[in-house]
Amino acid sequence: MYHSFTVFFLPLKRDLAVSTAAISLLYGATRLEGGAEGPIVGRLIDKFGPRVVIIGGLSMASLGLILLAQTHSFVTFFLVYVFIVSFGYNAGSFHPVSTAVNSWFIRRRATAFAIIAASGSVGGMIMAPLLSRLILNYGWRTGAFVSGVLILAIAVPAATLIQRTPESRGLHPDGRPLPPPSTQQSSFAVQAAADVHFTLKQALRTFTYWLLTMSITLRLLVTVALAAHLIPILTWKGMDEAKAAYLVSLFAFGTIIFTLSFGWMGDRWNKPWLCALGILATVVSLLVLIVSQSIVALYLFPIGLAFTMGTTPLNWALIGDMFGRRSYATLRGIMGVVYGTATFGSPIYAGWIFDRTDSYNIALITFAVILLTAASLFTILHRPTPPPAPQPLAPDA
Repeated sequence: MYHSFTVFFLPLKRDLAVSTAAISLLYGATRLEGGAEGPIVGRLIDKFGPRVVIIGGLSMASLGLILLAQTHSFVTFFLVYVFIVSFGYNAGSFHPVSTAVNSWFIRRRATAFAIIAASGSVGGMIMAPLLSRLILNYGWRTGAFVSGVLILAIAVPAATLIQRTPESRGLHPDGRPLPPPSTQQSSFAVQAAADVHFTLKQALRTFTYWLLTMSITLRLLVTVALAAHLIPILTWKGMDEAKAAYLVSLFAFGTIIFTLSFGWMGDRWNKPWLCALGILATVVSLLVLIVSQSIVALYLFPIGLAFTMGTTPLNWALIGDMFGRRSYATLRGIMGVVYGTATFGSPIYAGWIFDRTDSYNIALITFAVILLTAASLFTILHRPTPPPAPQPLAPDA
């Protein structure tokens, strides 16, 4: 659904006889749909807990992927992919999982998010070349069917073990009570170790929430488009399609390393500045890709993108650091409306530019400017004044 979509990109374009922009529309529509459902799903997670939402959502996604194997037109594919596969995946994947992580961790929140994000990259690293070989030899329908079966067989049973909060089991976040702040820690690390308790309305009234929303949105606007077009961009630069699939694995592997590294650093140093630093790597790789035809530029591109993707857990940890645990899923869901709308258009824009010019250069220049803006916004983020602490979190239902 993320790393491996690019493997399906060109086979779908050939088999369904549509343009690059049309396939980009598929990916963009999933982002828009995910944003639209975000507030509703967030409220469901906050009310019923992540486990129920994960099981229901991933079951729907897996069945939708199996149904895709029976589609033979772009319209049918679009309807099944966006309204069944995407709906289930967006509802049942990282949103409820990240809510559970945010509930169970405070001091080690960035590391916990990093491990979750890295696990997704492990899946991408393994599945992208396997799916590429499967698709090139047996067709994309077989790839979709196998993907659906794997989710149903592995992810859905695993979700049954997820618990809502540590308090529901008589435990504490991070496994033990919060200690008094240490003077040896940085000021940002000390503040992040405090469990703040913003209500939904209190958080939405802060300037920080909307500044963080815009920062994350601009970063996602670019990284989502580049991930979807990764193989098309590499083949545009002259790389063989099968070899390009292995660079998707390099991208996923690099994301694992950088995600875990940024997670470790995020629990010790200033998360917003780390986010800004990570974004600059993709800016450099894009500029090199534009001006160079060397093989080094082709390898630098997925590595730079992986470096920026490594900051993803810091983005989601910042929501918990600044606004707490009580309304995390709903706050993230409302944020999803904004970044879902933005990421709907960016893959389509990249595909439209390529269809018109036979080149990605204009799109890559645009994306570099947007990333520089995102990095600037991260550097001016500050923590809002916390409200008084409420009663303890309710136990699990």
